[in-house]
Parts: sequence; C-alpha cells; structure tokens
Amino acid sequence: MINNENRIRADIKCFCTGCGLCHAINNNPFSIDNKGFPYPNMLNGNLEFYQNVCPVYYYYGKAKHDIWGICKKAVIGYSSNENTRFQSASGGALTELAIYLLRTKKVDGIIHTTFDPDDPTKTITCISTTEEEVKNRSGSRYSISVPLFEIKKNVKYNNRYAFIGKPCDVMALRQYKNYTGDLKNITVLMSFFCAGEPSCVAQNNLIKALNCKIEDIKELRYRGNGWPGYTTISLKNGSCSKLEYKYTWARYLGRDIRKICRFCLDGTGDAADIVAADFWYLKNGSPDFGEHEGRNIIIARTDIGQEVLDMAIQSGRLTVERNFTDYMDELNLYQPAQYKRKGTMKSMKNAMILCNKQFPKYSRSILNKYASHLKMTEKMKYFLGTIKRIIRKKI
Repeated sequence: MINNENRIRADIKCFCTGCGLCHAINNNPFSIDNKGFPYPNMLNGNLEFYQNVCPVYYYYGKAKHDIWGICKKAVIGYSSNENTRFQSASGGALTELAIYLLRTKKVDGIIHTTFDPDDPTKTITCISTTEEEVKNRSGSRYSISVPLFEIKKNVKYNNRYAFIGKPCDVMALRQYKNYTGDLKNITVLMSFFCAGEPSCVAQNNLIKALNCKIEDIKELRYRGNGWPGYTTISLKNGSCSKLEYKYTWARYLGRDIRKICRFCLDGTGDAADIVAADFWYLKNGSPDFGEHEGRNIIIARTDIGQEVLDMAIQSGRLTVERNFTDYMDELNLYQPAQYKRKGTMKSMKNAMILCNKQFPKYSRSILNKYASHLKMTEKMKYFLGTIKRIIRKKI
C-alpha cells in the first residue's frame, strides 16, 4: 500500500467519493463545496484505516477480476409484478429482491436512499421495513447522497439488514466489514451500474430548463413509469414538466459530476453481492433509449448473492428471460459506456500524467487487463479527448 502520508491525504481529498463512512467511524467533519458535494475537511484516526477501507484505494492492489467483475450467475429478467416493473427505473429487480428479503425474514430492514420529504430535489438515507415502504421509496435518485454518514447510529445490532447503494458506497461498506469485522449484520450488499453523481448545479440547471422553481416542486422523478421513462417534475399547483431521460442525462446531469466519477473504475458494482443494470434493447447494434418494458441484467457476484437471486427467482418475484452465459462477450453491446470507461482508463491516466494532473493510484496490471479489451483507435480517442479537456480547463 501507499506509505506517503501526504500522498494519502491528497488522494482522499481529491478523489473522495462522498460515501460518508469516515464520518460515521472516525467522526471526520465534512464541508460542502460550491457544487454541493460533501468532502471531509480533515482525516481523524490512523491512515492505515483509509488505505484499507476508503474506495479510493480498492483498485490500487485488491482487485483481481476482469472488466465486468466477478460473476457467479447472470440473468436477464425483471419484476413479475407489472406495476413494479412499470414504475421502476428499469425492470424493478432490486425492488423485488429487497421485498423478497423482507418477506422471507432474511433481513429486518433495507438501507437505501429516497427523496427528502422536505425537499424532493434532495436525497436522504432511510431504512424500509415493509414491502409498502420499499415500493414507495424506490426509484433512481440522481442527486447527491451520503448513505454511510450515520450508518453506525442508524442500524440496530440485533437486526439484520440489506444495503442498496452506489458502487462506491458498497465498496466502502464491504471493505470496512472485511477490515474490522464490524457491521456484519448488514448481510446483503446490492448495487447498480452508475455513470456518476451529478452536482447540485447540474440539477438546478435541469430544473431551470424545465421552467420550474425549486420551491414550487412537489415531486421530482428522474426515471420510471416506463423504461427509461421521462424525467418528470410535478409542481404544487398540479402541473408538471417532462423531458426524455436521454436528454436529462446528456444535456444536464451528466455534464457536471463529482470529480472521481470521471475516473471511476467501479461503475459496475464490483463489490456487491448482487448488482442490477439496464439491459437495453439494441437498434443498429447500439442501445435504444426509446420507451420499452423494463428489464435488467442481474449479476450475482458472491455465493450469498447467488443464493438470494436463485431463491427470488424460485419464489416467482423475478421473471427470467434467459440466463446470460455470454455476458463477457456481449455485455459491451448493452452497456458500452461502462465498457469504454474501464477499457480506456489507462489512456486517460496517461493523458493526465502527461499534463501533470493528479490521478487515482490504480494498479497497473488491472488497467492493462481492462485496456486489452479495446482497440487502439478507441483508446487513442480517449487519450486525445482527455488532453483537449485539460487544455480547455474542463478537468
């Protein structure tokens, strides 16, 4: 591991994922930057803790898998409940898995994120203990979340929980459990494919583009009610504004994300027991973002994940279209952005280092492994594109 104390502090300050775990464990004070992102403004405790727990360091030397992560089982499927499938961001797989865990009493609560009842543009962490709560609090949240900030205070040690969070949140929780043996009662970790965490500025630009004011908003739904569904802002006066999700992300939310998100190797939930993602239909060999009935690729990465997935399928909560045995060769067609981000990370690193820019300390071997999947022309495109963004001060 890295031994230079100043290097550790600089890496965490620059590439913090904002999970909040270091506040929960070491009481690190956080401050908010001008884009709304929380960062620790000092690090309490032994720096060895951060090297073993902080998501910044997972790909420095711990990851050994290939580009799509460890896979015990992969299926294409969706919620067997038509309403859940329609309302969910995609196929409703994570919602159904959470409900299955509660119904079978494998857990007592689901730790996840939902809208803030006092401000629907913001996100809070909640613990759902009933099927109705899970359904009412489900759906994508493209606003800033800090789900581990109060995790030690929120859980009861005589209860068991499942956790649903961003890949970096799951990574932090997984590494903390492995390193300390604490929070073992959070028995199932679930995640989703993530393209980054948008800033408050990005969200405000979206709201402004839809001719809405924050104080007038009753509900902000980013996706769902179809697949992918429209981003819909419902106002207190009963009116609403809509925008196709592909424009929501491309024009607004995806343009201003947390710094580490642009250099993240784990958009695919590599540390989760189960991860679910959009399994888009293809049109001319590329994802079709037009409206369809939702469906997921669901990947079990651990024995626990496979057991839960198998039992949820057997219970009838999930409908499986097919086993996805060829995911290593085909998933790049359905999730090209994740594939290219991982495969071009070495090229982006080379461009950043060439321009004397700080970059995460990723393992050279894993960058080489991921890069081997892409053609040189694609890698060169990302190399030159990164340099252009640096020159234009976009990075």
